[in-house]
Amino acid sequence: MVDPSLHQLLEDVARGATSPAAALERLRGLPFADLGFARVDHHRPLRQGFPEAVYAPGSRADRRARPPHPGR
Repeated sequence: MVDPSLHQLLEDVARGATSPAAALERLRGLPFADLGFARVDHHRPLRQGFPEAVYAPGSRADRRARPPHPGR
């Protein structure tokens, strides 16, 4: 499912109401997936240039086995 605000942003870029640069700035603050025990930062590569790394000493095996990016 596409977030309605993301859909609107893409429509704004397509019709020229928002510049691609302005859209990129808005995208930098978008989603984190809340897994209940952790928040996955899906846009870290966009902001930082490399993906998120997870250091989880002492974490439970059932939590390590979950995919870090559900639905992706």
